[in-house]
Amino acid sequence: MSIAQQVSNGKSKVLIATASGLLTILLWSSLAVMTTSLPNIPRFQLLWFGFGEAFIIGSIILAITGRLREMAQPFAPWFTAFCGIFFFHLFYFVGLNFAPPAKVTLLSYLWPTMLVVCIAFLSTKQFHIAYILGAIMGLIGTIFLMPADHGAALTSGNLIGYLLGILCAIVWTIYSLVNRRYASVPTGMMIGVCGGISLVAMGIHFAFEPTILPQNFKEILTILYLGCGPMGIAFLAWDYATKNANLSLMGSLSYLAPLLSTLWLVLAGKAPATMGLLIAVLLIVGGAVVATYPLQKK
Repeated sequence: MSIAQQVSNGKSKVLIATASGLLTILLWSSLAVMTTSLPNIPRFQLLWFGFGEAFIIGSIILAITGRLREMAQPFAPWFTAFCGIFFFHLFYFVGLNFAPPAKVTLLSYLWPTMLVVCIAFLSTKQFHIAYILGAIMGLIGTIFLMPADHGAALTSGNLIGYLLGILCAIVWTIYSLVNRRYASVPTGMMIGVCGGISLVAMGIHFAFEPTILPQNFKEILTILYLGCGPMGIAFLAWDYATKNANLSLMGSLSYLAPLLSTLWLVLAGKAPATMGLLIAVLLIVGGAVVATYPLQKK
């Protein structure tokens, strides 16, 4: 293979990985509106159902394609993926019990900024100042998405919730950085990870939550979507993106998730359209454009 072909293949791989990251962001953005449509389903029961569904469907696909062995991988990458995904959800769901959900969500979405800043210190080859500017614009835009929560006085309970939100961001930043070390590990491993998370979530559910089954066909379809999308394909796509795409660019583009999440809530009538939302749109989309400038230039 010539050098030109190798360069072309490398660019195609990065492009596909970037598209995978954007697919993940799109799927994650639908998580809030879908979850709010299931107010009666306990959160860890939802994790059990969602990741369990992803495991079953993924296992069938791997079996049909003769790739079941991809789930059996060394301990380090398997444990890294499990801890990253499980502890993010654990801290997030527990945090929602202590502090206003919007603020916990905002703090959990500090991970794009953390990721970009960490890349700035760890790499001098791929880093560009546009990534920092895009991340800062995205952070400011995300703040404009914050509603004024009533009764959100600073209490010890709120502090615990805020701390858990920050821990979400730290966990996901570390996972995204460390996961790049296992670029040679097949993405099919994530199917097994989904199965492990489902089992642990089931244990937590039976220990602390009541079991409430879906009440109608709409709730069943929503759970099926969550298992296939935000709790299924999304993590496989993010796994591929973190191993092959530009992490600085991915960190900046990830601010599109809270923006799109808010837009879906507005369209579904679960959140009001405000001037703050318009400003957020301009800042977050503008930040994404700034962050992609180096890629467009290349």
